[in-house]
Amino acid sequence: MHWARLPALLLGAACEARPETLQQFGGATMGSSYEVKFVSNQPIATVRALVEEELAAFDQTFSNWRDDSEIAQVNRHASPTPLPVSARFAAVLQLALDVAVMTEGAFDPTVKPLSDAYRAAKIDPEHRLPVAVLAAAKARVGHQLVSLREGAVVKRRADVELDLDGLVAGAACDAIAQRLLAIGVTSFYLQITGEVLCRGEKGHGVPWRIGVADPNSDAQGGDEAIRTLSLRDQALCTSGDYRNAFVADGVIAHHVFDPRTGSWANNGIASVSVLATTAAVADALGTAFLVLGENDSKRLWPSLQRLGAKGVLFLLPTADEQIRQVEITWPKDNS
Repeated sequence: MHWARLPALLLGAACEARPETLQQFGGATMGSSYEVKFVSNQPIATVRALVEEELAAFDQTFSNWRDDSEIAQVNRHASPTPLPVSARFAAVLQLALDVAVMTEGAFDPTVKPLSDAYRAAKIDPEHRLPVAVLAAAKARVGHQLVSLREGAVVKRRADVELDLDGLVAGAACDAIAQRLLAIGVTSFYLQITGEVLCRGEKGHGVPWRIGVADPNSDAQGGDEAIRTLSLRDQALCTSGDYRNAFVADGVIAHHVFDPRTGSWANNGIASVSVLATTAAVADALGTAFLVLGENDSKRLWPSLQRLGAKGVLFLLPTADEQIRQVEITWPKDNS
């Protein structure tokens, strides 16, 4: 009798299994927003709790807007004495230093003095940004001025300050992705402050479709895409200089500095979109390519592929207010 009942019991268990469905949620983070879509029978509350826990941990570690964050403590440590840091902090800083070396300093984790000068000028009613202020800030910038030694930050100059915002959102995407995979969620879309990471598919045979914003539309408050692509098991991050610009002393200023010169990157590029295996690398290289410009980016591209870079799309405005597109191993648009 027991053997006769077994198939019915198994059938009943199968019928009770929850089907995998597309679920989604979002919220505020890092001064912007995040969005999560995932295909799973995991309760949405479980996934939301995991995501929010990881975002809170990144905020506690890397926020430049709270005095009790770990990076604030590192920046207050005005001494060459090694300062032990968390494994999370060390991993992100090490990647930042690796990218700095491989981009010849176009990306630099010590750029905070320049970022602070920009922010001060932006809120100044007269948008003043004196040359002397930039020169003093530039003297404190250089990725060679900081290193990691046995899990501790070591400063070669006591007043060096770190700003890892150029890859923190991407690193958070990567960390959340690992935690989702660990609980069996293998198909998902993550977006944090505009940086995107996808795994698996939206549905059977249906990929996640991602658009690259048209700078002309975006600058006017629209959301039209100039290019679209299917994103599978990759990250897509876009950096641009047109969203946070203002006029300082008669010159257009924006938030993307060339750490090597202390001035703004001015390569005639509206935006750069980067495909990579990890969101942190895509995030950091988006900033680096804005600084490097088209030609130097192409020159360094072969070595940057070792970091996991897969493709780049440059959008450059033309004299007739159109957009010129330049690709480096960018995939063909598909449907």
